[in-house]
Amino acid sequence: MKCIRLPSAPPCRTRKKPAASGFFLCFAACVALFCCVAVVGLSAKRGAAVPEVLPVSVTVPLLGESTGSPPQTYAMAACLIDGKSGAVLYEKSSNLHLPMASTTKIMTALVVLERLPLDTIVTVPKEATLVEGSSIYLRENEKITVKELLYGLLLESGNDAAHTLAVAAAGDLPSFAALMNQKAAALGLCDTHFENPHGLSADGHYTTAYELARITAEAMKNEFFRTTVATKKHISPSLDGELTRYFFNHNKLLRLYDGAVGVKTGFTKAAGRCLVSAAEKDGSLFIAVTLDDGNDWNDHMAMLSYASAQFDTVEIAAEHAFGVYAHQTHFSNPDGIFLTVPKGNAPVISYRASISETHGTVEYFDANGTPLGKFSLCPDKNADAHETGVGEKAGVISK
Repeated sequence: MKCIRLPSAPPCRTRKKPAASGFFLCFAACVALFCCVAVVGLSAKRGAAVPEVLPVSVTVPLLGESTGSPPQTYAMAACLIDGKSGAVLYEKSSNLHLPMASTTKIMTALVVLERLPLDTIVTVPKEATLVEGSSIYLRENEKITVKELLYGLLLESGNDAAHTLAVAAAGDLPSFAALMNQKAAALGLCDTHFENPHGLSADGHYTTAYELARITAEAMKNEFFRTTVATKKHISPSLDGELTRYFFNHNKLLRLYDGAVGVKTGFTKAAGRCLVSAAEKDGSLFIAVTLDDGNDWNDHMAMLSYASAQFDTVEIAAEHAFGVYAHQTHFSNPDGIFLTVPKGNAPVISYRASISETHGTVEYFDANGTPLGKFSLCPDKNADAHETGVGEKAGVISK
C-alpha cells in the first residue's frame, strides 16, 4: 500500500556531534523524515481522521566503539554516513554553511524524479542554451526526454540540462528553487538553501556536508537515480536522429574504487572541489561528502575504506518492525529500520509497540534499556502480522 507524507514539515532538531571516543548513529533515513500515513485503510471505520504525524528520535549512542583511527581529510568540511541508518561515522566541520557547486544537482534530480515521468518529452528553452559552465550542448527548441536530460545532468553535469529540467518541472528557475527548498524542509534540513538548479555561485545558495549527505541518502532510494549515478558511459541519441551524444561520468571513483556506486562531482571557484561519493559493501551503503577539498579522490577512498572496515549495517528484524496491527489494519514502517554497529558487534535489541485504532509507534532499546529510536507506523494491509490487538506489545530481538 502506497503511503503519502503529510504536508507539514518536521521541526528542525539540533544534531549531536560524535564524541571524541566514539560516534553517534541514527536509525533509517526514514526516521529523520516524515512518518507515513496510508491513503486508505486508516481504520475499519469509514471517514476516520488522518492520524497526526509523530516526531521521531533519531540520535543514539553507538553500540560499542570502532577500533580503527578515523580518516583525516584536506576538506574545508566533510561528512561520512551510513546511507541506510543515517549514522554519522566521521565528520569535520560538517555543519558549516558552504557553497556546493554542481553537487546541487543531486537535489535537482530528486525533485525532478518526484514530479516528471522519465518519458516526458520537453522543449529546450533558449535561455538553457546560454547558461555558462558545463554543458551537454542542447539546441534551442530541441525535443528531449526527461530521462536523457537526467543522464546529461548527473554524468556530464550539464547546466543546460539543469535549466531545462527546472523549467519543465516548475515553469521557471525561481519556482523550481522554491521546490528544492520545500524538499529540503520536508527532509528536516535547516542548514540548506537553494537559489538555482545547477549550483553556479549565488548568494544564499549553500548547504553543509552533513545535510548534503542526507540529501544523497534520500536520492539513493530512487532506483533510476542509483542506476544513473553508477553509470560510467551513456549513449544518448537525439529524438530527431540528427545527433548522438556520449555522456561520460565525471566521477573517477567509479573506476578507482572497488564498490563505488556514485554519485556527483562539483566545482566552482567559490566552492572549490566538491564531491559526493557512495560505496556498497556487504549490504551497507556508505556516503561520503567533502566540500572545498583539493585532495578529494584520495580523501574519499580513505573515508569509504574506513567505513567498510569498521562498521556494519544491521536491519532490525522486519517481522517485528512490521508486526503490529489493529482492526485488520496492519501498521509498518515502509522504509525499514536500520542500525549501524562496529564490525563483529551483535546487539540484542528489545522493542515495545503501541497501537491505537488509527496509528501506531514502535520503540527500540539496547540490552541496557537505552532507547535507540521511536518510529511512527503507517497502515499497511499487505504484510503478515505477527502481533494482534490494540495496546502495547513487547519482545526481544537477537541479531
